[in-house]
Amino acid sequence: MIWNFRPYDPGLARVLATELGRPLKFGEFLTARGFRGAQEARDFLSGELRGLPAPETLPGLERAVELFLEARRQKKIVAIVGDYDVDGLTATALMWRILRDLGYEVITRVPNRLTEGYGLSPLAVRELLERGAGLLVTVDCGVSDQEAIELADQAGLPVVVTDHHQLPPKLPKAQAILNPHLGEAWKSHPLAGVGVAFMLAWGLQRALKREGVELSVSLVEHLALVALGSVADLAPLRGPNRILVRHGLNFLARCAWPGLVALRRKALRNEGQVTTRDVGFRLGPRINAAGRLGQAEIALELLLATDQAKAEELAERLEALNQTRLREQSRLLEEAMEKLADQELESEGARVVVLAGAGWPRGILGLAATRVAELTNRPTIILSVDGDLAVGSGRSVAGFNLFEALEPLRDLCLSLGGHAQAAGLKIQVAQLPRFRAALEVAAQRQAPPPVEPELDVDLLVDLPDLAVIAPILAKMEPFGPSNPAPVAVARGTAVLEASPTRTGGDQHMMLRLFDGSTRVNLVGFGLAPRLPEIGSRLDVAVMLETERFGRPEPNWRLLDFKAPA
Repeated sequence: MIWNFRPYDPGLARVLATELGRPLKFGEFLTARGFRGAQEARDFLSGELRGLPAPETLPGLERAVELFLEARRQKKIVAIVGDYDVDGLTATALMWRILRDLGYEVITRVPNRLTEGYGLSPLAVRELLERGAGLLVTVDCGVSDQEAIELADQAGLPVVVTDHHQLPPKLPKAQAILNPHLGEAWKSHPLAGVGVAFMLAWGLQRALKREGVELSVSLVEHLALVALGSVADLAPLRGPNRILVRHGLNFLARCAWPGLVALRRKALRNEGQVTTRDVGFRLGPRINAAGRLGQAEIALELLLATDQAKAEELAERLEALNQTRLREQSRLLEEAMEKLADQELESEGARVVVLAGAGWPRGILGLAATRVAELTNRPTIILSVDGDLAVGSGRSVAGFNLFEALEPLRDLCLSLGGHAQAAGLKIQVAQLPRFRAALEVAAQRQAPPPVEPELDVDLLVDLPDLAVIAPILAKMEPFGPSNPAPVAVARGTAVLEASPTRTGGDQHMMLRLFDGSTRVNLVGFGLAPRLPEIGSRLDVAVMLETERFGRPEPNWRLLDFKAPA
């Protein structure tokens, strides 16, 4: 593993540490992370809701609010169409809850991932018109759905698009479009789909409050859904997203809504706290499993449940779906790796992986692509073939912009969408050879990924520094994209003991270090096979974790080690 030390400014570090009343190492960390002033750091650490931009700063919001006010006056039915993943489902649930609270009649529709695919379809528009929809709002989708929105416009059904995906060359003919990529101020900190929905709900609530209409449930309690969707969708945790998620995780931990209570009971070891890791590895996958297997309505029903017994039943069904998802994922990955082994014999030196198989479960393609990309360190697209059509999901690797590579190939695809790290597409099977070759050419134009995995290091420390700075660095939570957990390196530390952990068999390592005054115990997951590499002294790289055995407690985990230089 290559260790990349972030540069820091020693003079500025001393200034920041002094002004904030913190240890020098914290000042070094802040400058390494790009902070240039004490007030900037204070604002980040406090993460107060008053630091959110006004909802009206989001382009398109004022027009969208006008349409909702008109719909309320005319008693129109509002139809919400959301995506089938965690982001889309939480956005749908948030809009449903708030609109119902504000007196709207609301209907919802989530597409079936396996039979309809992503986004707003003409089929959905026709169904919603039959159900009496007078205003349609998309959440976490819509910005690329030209045909469906054109159909709605021809039928006289106004459409408000709330989305956060990359903009297509031509925007759809919607009455209002809310998307962070349309506003310069929002581009650097793009919201998740549920974050965009929250801003719309906030703007509408402010407008109706001026007319004397109040919510019965505080708007900020809905941040539980914003945190769930934003973290699961890997939204960058800087700027507005960090504020929304920071407060949302607190609400998520104590929210009494039956569905969230049941989900916490099923998935979490500690109900007193919810971390980004809990969302990413425990809560989110259970909600996503329903959509991946074509049953997203179960997850939405759970998020909207009002009866605890019913919510517990739905949570149990999600658990069963998640177990099915895990089995299918394992099978698909095995088959994909077999195909890759055969393909490698024909295309040695390829920079991208494109794999296709008949009948591969569509809902699991992205998960398999993620794992193959991790194993090969190459951008990966995995497609499921059905007749003469193939539907695929792509995942990228560090330093490779997948959407940028795919954009010139749009004419080869029937549909294409995504962003730098992930993409989805539909293509004719006959076009796959041309597609694979063209993507390889595009990949060759980008800088090659590093041969070894890379680790960004924030701090160089001595062993005593670790205990001192851990609780201070923990205040930088929540950790995630654009705000990763702090990583530190200690050089030349003496090794007291190195052994497999008692519970990890031959997989995990326990490392005991000593510098003459301070002892530190570290666990390294998956590192036990490297025990023969350990000498009497080591350089160690460690990452901050903010829970231990399910309890909130800052501690350090071993990531990597090397012989002293």
